[in-house]
Amino acid sequence: MKALLPSRESSGYAQRLPLLSLRGVNRGFPGMKALVDVDLDIHEGEFVAIVGPSGSGKSTLLNVLGLLDTPTGGSYSIRGVRVADLGERQRAALRADVFGFVFQESHMVGRDAAARNAVLGLRVRGIGMKDQKQLVMPALKRFGLGHRAATPASLLSGGERQRLAIARAVMGAPTVVLADEPTGSLDTANGKIVIQHLRELSDAGTTVAMVTHDPEVAGAADRIITMRDGAIIEDTGYSRGLADDSRAEAGIPATTTQVRESNRAFAPSLRHGAADAVADAFSGLTVRPAKALLLILAFLLGSGGLVAAIGLSESASVKVSARIDAAANDEVRVTREDGYASWEAVNRDLQASMRLSGVHDAGVIAEISSSVVQPSTFRPATFPGQPSFNGAVRIVDSAYLRIQGAVVSYGDAALLDHSFGGPVAILGRDAAKELGIAKPGPGVVVWLYGQPVPVVGMIDEPGRDPVLPSAVMVGVGSYSLTGKVAASLVLQTHPGMPAAIAEALPKALNPAEPGTVEVQTVADLRELKQGINTDLGRLVAIVSSILLAMACLSAGTTMYLGVLARSSEIALRLALGMRRGVLVSMFLTEGAVVGVLGGAAGAAVGMGAVLAYASSEGWAAVLPWYASLWGIGAGLASGTLSAVYPALLAMRSNPAQLIRA
Repeated sequence: MKALLPSRESSGYAQRLPLLSLRGVNRGFPGMKALVDVDLDIHEGEFVAIVGPSGSGKSTLLNVLGLLDTPTGGSYSIRGVRVADLGERQRAALRADVFGFVFQESHMVGRDAAARNAVLGLRVRGIGMKDQKQLVMPALKRFGLGHRAATPASLLSGGERQRLAIARAVMGAPTVVLADEPTGSLDTANGKIVIQHLRELSDAGTTVAMVTHDPEVAGAADRIITMRDGAIIEDTGYSRGLADDSRAEAGIPATTTQVRESNRAFAPSLRHGAADAVADAFSGLTVRPAKALLLILAFLLGSGGLVAAIGLSESASVKVSARIDAAANDEVRVTREDGYASWEAVNRDLQASMRLSGVHDAGVIAEISSSVVQPSTFRPATFPGQPSFNGAVRIVDSAYLRIQGAVVSYGDAALLDHSFGGPVAILGRDAAKELGIAKPGPGVVVWLYGQPVPVVGMIDEPGRDPVLPSAVMVGVGSYSLTGKVAASLVLQTHPGMPAAIAEALPKALNPAEPGTVEVQTVADLRELKQGINTDLGRLVAIVSSILLAMACLSAGTTMYLGVLARSSEIALRLALGMRRGVLVSMFLTEGAVVGVLGGAAGAAVGMGAVLAYASSEGWAAVLPWYASLWGIGAGLASGTLSAVYPALLAMRSNPAQLIRA
């Protein structure tokens, strides 16, 4: 092996500080050693070719030089600064400012135009759009790509992509260009063009380190380093690498130095970097519209369900509250703890209640089991499999319907009180439809307890009682009691009297044992209303949480697969010096954008669903001002949350491993 320092020490060259210096560097992987005790100095301006058989450690050495990989032993210094003493942010800054990378596969962002790919390194450094435009066209024209500036990288030929990779590598005038098999995937003609460009960069003063397995390509370099089994076995030694002050004497152009100095005037900006991350996030979404639409749809369902649940909950709450409040204004309900043994006992309590000052009207209601009564249009056992009735069966009097404000058509509610010796029935509209009865009339009956009962009326408007439309009602006294019945007295009072009536009723109905009389007052109804509202709110929270969790899971899975598919792009961005925090912000921005779009669309769909359902039910639709904000906010939060793991996965990626893959 030749000595690391050539014999031309008299020139003073060897006394200058190396640009890149490795001492005893090792890099191990499970089951193998890629680098073994490597000592190497590379001075500014050199064109170095690293050759050797496959698996000799050439690419690993290049990755260590470019800060894409970290040695497991030894030391690495750049201009005398130990890399091991630098933090991740400083290493990223060095990758952005000192190194330019040219890979065998070019590693383009295929969806972006050639010009946007060329300035990726500048964008990573936070250099503004105005400065990017000033630099990009001269660089593209220099490498014969000026006419392809607006062409997506995916449509360029292999040779054009590799020339574009060189243009990107030198856009910020780096000190060192690292090229890993830059001609490996090219034909001979394009390979010669690429090597010619690298030669020109070296002649202009840029340090070039190139990995190749082709001896002819290596011959273009000034210095050849041969590797085998992770060690340097031969080094032809330094042939040039002149400092800036001696470059003019040798007749070498100072183009790169001039460009490098001019580029320092382009100050990086955090604002530009953040704006570029947002732009990249939008670019990633618009180029993959199917993926973006699926993500938006996931958040639309979650946020739309949330907004619809809030709106329907509020609308239902208002409807229930209105009914309860209407009843609470002038209504008191009374029951006996042990029920009533006869209808005469019910009537006695009614008469006693009516004698109280402030009672305007009094009626009776009792619920009976439809499975026992078995309402039917046909005689029982007429045909097998006869459907059962799904509504309610009630015993009421005309006063109850009057207090509720129910409107009866095709008959008179008073028939419930005077049925001329036999039971009669009044049907709610829904109950009549279920029983197949269009309207009352002679011979129209409903079978109850296996006996035909004439239908003498139909309820058009239920008033306060929402159960009336689906109920079959018969009059008080229609059937003899065989046991005690849990009947309720419903009293309509003068305004402002419910509380006083409720206090007097127990003593008026049962002076000896007033505790056996149960009274439901305004306070009870308000407590019921609060309970209903609380239950609705809890239901909203549960349903919304499930919907949003499903949206997060599906979106997170999609974004995770997206990270795996974009491993080449992630490796490229990290190699060009993108800080890992900025990379995370790019993925979080993608999640936030689709979340907000899905949340906004979901809010619109949810509000539309509330309006449509409320209209069909005859409700007054209630859409709180915060419902749409909740939808958008939920979309933003769940979208960002779904991107957290994919973003962390991207942040923790090893660029060297991704490039090797």
